[in-house]
Formats: sequence, structure tokens, C-alpha cells
Amino acid sequence: MSKPISVKADIVPYSKDYARVIRSWIDSPKTYRNVCRGNDYPPPQNIVETWQRKGVTSYILFSNNKPVAYGELWNRPHELAYEIAHLIVEPTNRFQGYGTKMLQLLYQRGVSHKGVAKVIINLYKENTAILGCYFKAGFQISSTTTYTEGLRLIRLVT
Repeated sequence: MSKPISVKADIVPYSKDYARVIRSWIDSPKTYRNVCRGNDYPPPQNIVETWQRKGVTSYILFSNNKPVAYGELWNRPHELAYEIAHLIVEPTNRFQGYGTKMLQLLYQRGVSHKGVAKVIINLYKENTAILGCYFKAGFQISSTTTYTEGLRLIRLVT
């Protein structure tokens, strides 16, 4: 397993007060495709609100009292799993360890639930640059995805 990331940050439950800020992090057509397979850039103003639904728990990573990342845990009870989705880091904080920290904290939240055997990530083929972040957070490639072209990553409960 990877060593803990040294950035100081913690996750808190999502609040709709931050929806506009999080949406602003979708700063290019490429980011829009990578985060949510969107094609018609810019995304709708309410994109983050549309992600909030039953079976999804959303979190914001704060560092120095500022939001720096967002991610979700999707309950996948038929797989005894949680899936991490819609992971995005504020553009000026990318490549500084916040994405990895967010993944580690989301993993810890997911596996804290009874009956969870793994946490999964479905990675779209266009977003292979993020693989290093996933590997640093302890995830491994397990297969290809079944509903879109890409990879499935997994981290088992240890």
C-alpha cells in the first residue's frame, strides 16, 4: 500500500453552497469529458446539483479553509462496494497531492460501511493521465469497464 499523502486536508459533506465553485473547476472541454463524460462544453450551470441523488454521498476536500477537491461515493450494494466518481481538483491545486488525498479519504469513508469488500473507480479511456494519482492512493487496475471504453480500478478492503 502507498504511504499517506503529506498534504493537510480533510473532507466534509457536500453543501450546495459550493456548487458554483465546484462547477467553475470544470475549466475545459477535456476536464468536462474526464469528470463526467460531458461533450457540450461549457457544462450546464446546475451540473453539480444534478449529481446529487439517492445512493450518492458527496464530499468536499478543504485545505487552509478553502475547497480544493470534490468527489462522490456511489453505493454499489450488489457488488459489496462503493464507487468513487466525479473526482475533480481545483485547477490551481492540481498535481499537488490533493486528488490522491481525496481518494484516500473517500476510500476510508467507503470501507467504513459494514459489508463493503472494495472500492472501485471506472476510468474513461481519455483520462489515463490520472492513473498515477489512483496508483498512489492504492488502487490497481482490475479489468476494463463494461459500459464504456476504459479501465476499472479496485482497492480491496484490507
